[in-house]
Amino acid sequence: MTGPALSGLRVLDLSDDAAGAYCTKLLADLGADVLLAEGPEGHPLRRAGPFQGGTPDPNGSGRFIHLCANKQRVPLDAQAEPERVLALAAEADLVVENFPPGRAAALGLSPDDLRRDNPALVVVSITPFGLTGPWREWKTEEIVEWALGGYMYFGGDPDREPLMVPGHQGQLHAGLQGAIAATAALWWAKETGEGQHVDVSRLESLWTAHCWTTTAWTHEGSVLRRASTWAIECKDGWAIFMPNLWNPDNFVLFERPDLRDDPRFADRQAWADHQQELLDVASGWCIEHTAAEVFERAQELRIACSPVYEAPALLEQEQLRARGWFIGPPWSASGVELPGYPYKLSESPPSLRLPPPRLDDDAEEWPERESPPPPLRTADREPLEPEVPAATGPLAGIRVIELAGHWVAPLAGRYLADLGAEVIKFEPADRLVTRGTRYPGRQVFKYHYNRSYYFNQMNRNKYAGTLDFSKPRGQELVRDLVKETDVLIENNAPRVLRNFDLTYDRLRQENPRLIMASISAFGQTGPMRDYIAYGANIEGASGLAALMGYRDDRTPQTTSLFYADPVTGAHAALAIQAALHYRRRTGKGQHIDLSLLESGAVFFADALLDYVFTGAVQPRRGNRHAHYAPQGCYPSLGEDMWLVISVRNDDDWRRLREVAGDPRLDDARFATEAGRRAHHDEIDSLLSEWTSGYDHMEATELLQAAGVPAAPVLANWEMVSSLHAHERGFYVPVAHADIGVFPYPGMPWKLSATPGSVRRGSPGFGEHNRLAYGRMLGLDDGELERLYAEKVIADVPPDDLPPPTLVPKT
Repeated sequence: MTGPALSGLRVLDLSDDAAGAYCTKLLADLGADVLLAEGPEGHPLRRAGPFQGGTPDPNGSGRFIHLCANKQRVPLDAQAEPERVLALAAEADLVVENFPPGRAAALGLSPDDLRRDNPALVVVSITPFGLTGPWREWKTEEIVEWALGGYMYFGGDPDREPLMVPGHQGQLHAGLQGAIAATAALWWAKETGEGQHVDVSRLESLWTAHCWTTTAWTHEGSVLRRASTWAIECKDGWAIFMPNLWNPDNFVLFERPDLRDDPRFADRQAWADHQQELLDVASGWCIEHTAAEVFERAQELRIACSPVYEAPALLEQEQLRARGWFIGPPWSASGVELPGYPYKLSESPPSLRLPPPRLDDDAEEWPERESPPPPLRTADREPLEPEVPAATGPLAGIRVIELAGHWVAPLAGRYLADLGAEVIKFEPADRLVTRGTRYPGRQVFKYHYNRSYYFNQMNRNKYAGTLDFSKPRGQELVRDLVKETDVLIENNAPRVLRNFDLTYDRLRQENPRLIMASISAFGQTGPMRDYIAYGANIEGASGLAALMGYRDDRTPQTTSLFYADPVTGAHAALAIQAALHYRRRTGKGQHIDLSLLESGAVFFADALLDYVFTGAVQPRRGNRHAHYAPQGCYPSLGEDMWLVISVRNDDDWRRLREVAGDPRLDDARFATEAGRRAHHDEIDSLLSEWTSGYDHMEATELLQAAGVPAAPVLANWEMVSSLHAHERGFYVPVAHADIGVFPYPGMPWKLSATPGSVRRGSPGFGEHNRLAYGRMLGLDDGELERLYAEKVIADVPPDDLPPPTLVPKT
């Protein structure tokens, strides 16, 4: 190893929230030198807890320790000392800030001001709604961002109000997207000497973490609604199955083999249409077995299933322990363990090098930087289509191949492609992966395999070939392809590439500079490495389902959209870029091991920290806040329409009362925060009467104008028609030869010098076989025809595939 991946990068953190802190944590853990600017009061996370023994201590907050280890403190009030900020920025590579729109310019700290003496500086601004747009100055809380972010509308029981997922999800997504954009912009700055400004919106970061949410509306007119949870009660807990995966072996597991031939469950469509009957069968069997028994028996049959883990069980989870995921801080003798990292890098792993800074620590200037060796530039190579104008994104010239399907790995590849990388996707020649479902207008048509909007959303900007690497000739082709490649992304079960001698240790013999990212449910090592799970199951295993639920119902809830997939895909995009930075400096490639479990658990670190530091298990709060009151989700005019409100203090409460105009809210019992918490149910009832008389956007506008955090709970059709999204250009029209032009979610970052772009729609099945194999490997027409004849590659899927699958009408 030759130092951490981002060794030598200097980052000035001017932010004061979890989004900025997570962004710079990710960079610091990967080796960057981070200076955390703190005024006399210290970072707000110092007061967030949890605290061992329950006694507040600005140096002992679990959240501050988790998010701010590996950083050094510089005593600096950015708003009072802008000249000192400019002096530090002149020696930095990156500045991360979260000033409200217009504030930085008023202080003389705009991106142009910060870059005046340092043109190569990258400035990342992370704000709730972006620096432009009609919502840019809205008041916010985590429930507001979740309501606008799309997941809330279809989270929870269909007969009840929508549910939020706790843990400051919007801030974590934005911090991660800020780190992705920063590493891309830094790559460009190191190549060209040109820095730039990056505008990251917490809301758009959430909007990007969706798969078919808006496309279900734009392509087939479906409104996604809440569905019954697939958390099934066991003798001693709960288990979560993959609800939409057709697998008749479930009836073997549930000891009902007679149902394997039942016409209600004859195919994927029938399976989808009779999910409640399936749930009843599963529930009757699971209640007679422990969650561990259900998990083990399901895995023996290769059935996707995971237990629902609360923090105590997650802390003892066998796979996490075997992989050394939890971190014992070397500076602490208390036995406290911190949540681990979302990825393992073989050559330049993230590490805990420095304790979190104490409030009295002073680092007045940058740590001394060793002179790095001259960067080893990416090898010049002819692009796949030299006659096509070159991509202008920061990653232009990087070549990526995907041996991946479904959502998580293609999303990672899409981020890289949007940033300018040349991405070639190789799909199985003998079957459809994510091309076999979800079609515009719910019409299958002859060439259905090029019409799936599930596939098309994840694979824009990519080329596509086909390849059956279960055949010896296919394995030879993979080994030849990696010789011409910078990055390989794959999400096969770990046993698959082992069986075909396509592990990283084998492939690096062909290309020592290769960076290979392997994404799986539980990771490449450990006793559960070959277990099967999808994002839906990982919502149970990672801690999400244990926290999401109604206060008066013990049933765990889920998002119904496989939340670990977008979280892991984004972490993969960051890790790959970090490995590229490392390779530029050292010439070495490496293997990146990502698991849905570990990446998902990172986003629920708050619950782990509470348990580790205090022994308390976070209860399900529904939509309520631990301190603010009232906070909740309230009905509005329309069918299944809702808005959220969060009252942070007495001033918010006064403003809310003035807007609502209901004298019953003036009750003295509600005058204090403690009183409002004690009478929350009564207040909720009164507020529901008021909100029911307004449509949810109208009520939101009234409350926001008064300074009260509020938001509509957006359905999918409202997300894509949002005026705020339109003014910020978030949804982008993408042309496709087989389905025409539809809007798709864009990018969660706006880079001023090298913006991401959509250069092509998603590719057809095998569309670029001749281009890829001919240009990359130099195969002539005769060799290609032999590959077609041997069915190693194909331009159309086999005729004997099962019928295409629709989705349930909603």
